[in-house]
Amino acid sequence: MSEPPSAQEQFNHLHRENERLRRENQDLVRQMALLRTVARTIVDEPNRVELTRQLAEHLAELLKAEQVMVGTVANDAVVFDQVAQNGRIQPVNLRFQPGEGVAGWVLIYKRPYLGSNTPGSAAPLDRSVLAVPILNHQGFALGVIEAHRPHHSLPFTEKDVTLVQTIALQSAPGLERAQLFDQMERWITSFESLLTFSASLNKRLEPAALTRQLVEHAAGFLGADAGITGLVTETGIVTQGYWRAGGWHEFEAHWSPLEEAGTPGWVFINQCPYLTNDYGSDKLAHRDMLAAFGVKNALCVPIMDAREEVLGFVELHNKGGGREPFTWSDANFLESLTNSSAIAIYNARLLEELKIQRGQMQALAAQHLTLLEEERRRIARELHDEAGQALIGIKFGLQVLARKIPPEIPSLREEVDRLRRQVNEATTRLKEIAQTLRPPILDELGLEVALNRCISDFQERADLLFHFETGNLTRRLPQEVETVCYRLVQEALTNVLRHAQARQVWINLTTADRQVHLSVRDDGRGFDPKEISQTGLGLLGMRERVIMVAGTFTVEATPGGGTTIIATIPLPPDTSGADVKERSSVGSREE
Repeated sequence: MSEPPSAQEQFNHLHRENERLRRENQDLVRQMALLRTVARTIVDEPNRVELTRQLAEHLAELLKAEQVMVGTVANDAVVFDQVAQNGRIQPVNLRFQPGEGVAGWVLIYKRPYLGSNTPGSAAPLDRSVLAVPILNHQGFALGVIEAHRPHHSLPFTEKDVTLVQTIALQSAPGLERAQLFDQMERWITSFESLLTFSASLNKRLEPAALTRQLVEHAAGFLGADAGITGLVTETGIVTQGYWRAGGWHEFEAHWSPLEEAGTPGWVFINQCPYLTNDYGSDKLAHRDMLAAFGVKNALCVPIMDAREEVLGFVELHNKGGGREPFTWSDANFLESLTNSSAIAIYNARLLEELKIQRGQMQALAAQHLTLLEEERRRIARELHDEAGQALIGIKFGLQVLARKIPPEIPSLREEVDRLRRQVNEATTRLKEIAQTLRPPILDELGLEVALNRCISDFQERADLLFHFETGNLTRRLPQEVETVCYRLVQEALTNVLRHAQARQVWINLTTADRQVHLSVRDDGRGFDPKEISQTGLGLLGMRERVIMVAGTFTVEATPGGGTTIIATIPLPPDTSGADVKERSSVGSREE
């Protein structure tokens, strides 16, 4: 029969028991303090990143763990982006699919993991790993807490599991709220991006600029880090530029419209999206792009118009840095954006075609006017040199004939005199017609002298006061510019005489900053520019003439306030005088 323990042994036993109880009490106090800290953290409503960071730090201290990670569930996978290790927070990039690793096992079974007690595991017992799911009130997995201790240290216990489960249960509402706030912020940012993109659709952007904006806004909405876009051309599918880190970088690629010619060729042929979450091993991957930009996953969508014609493509890369997979929901959303963009791209191309056609029409009209001026010049010269000389010959012949008529036949002399007067009138009229067709003085002496002659001719036909001022006309202007300015003044003065009922007209012609500035202003009755009727064709002709020499033409008019036409025509280099020299020639009616 054993002897009862001595008093000393009883004392030592009680002392050890007291120490154990004291340590347990200290641990309990520490745990309660941590629970209060966690509660305060949740009340402060930090964002997801800050909440998981603080939880990892507190748990590492409480569990005396070497590593603690608090991951969140995104797209059916557990994502860890930071780890508390040896008292410091370090960034990581870990993603575990369901069933993959410890976190993936916990995600599937939604229960704690301690050591190697996974059902069916043949590994030896290793209690240096602890993992607990963070579940909401509906049992939905929000995240996973995973802790590690060195193999040589004390293993985790069921008590540690219970403690971490308590903290997981306590932090679940805060984590769920933080995730909702993150999602709301992404939605707000995405909707702002969509609104901005929708506004850009209403702008007259070039197709290439429009598709670039589509990449930027779609990437922001779907969380992609990079992307490319291209348009279908006569030579194939072409892209220029790679978008990454908020900017466009130099990159050129070309695909044939064939199914095996990369993702752009595939979507061109099949007219539907293509996605891959393992770009590196995909048979359609662009190897140069893979090597240059580290593409991990990709979503490619065709840009199709209402006629189901593929205009181009948009391809996004590396969703969530490549950690998150692209989904068919992403593809449907991107398709909706490309459908809206296709309308704008199609309209932009139509505008470009109209612009080209208008340019061709203007070039044709300019050629027509050039030929017309040449024909006028030829006819005016022939009227002057041939018809005019013929009339002068007839006039001299009549003079000779008149001298040969006997005095006793006065009636015949009167008839010859009448014919001479008709020839004189015809000669004068012929000169006027030749002058109207193409005044020789314009080619011989220049624009200023020709305009002075033109104004004098109008002054003889109308009771108007003309003011003509010029400035800096130290050199001859190009022939086409002189012709446009002369015809502009000629047509404007014709309109004044026919419609304006004016008393005075001011004509100003100057050159400055390699431009010709011409204005014709009257003090007549004016008109409403929105209701142009009789003067419409004249103004249209003047506008077209100015546009053909790359100038601008404006009309300022108000009923009862007179009319002003203004033309500004650019000059090629070295055709305007360097020094400003004011000259004026003022004609006035006789009072």
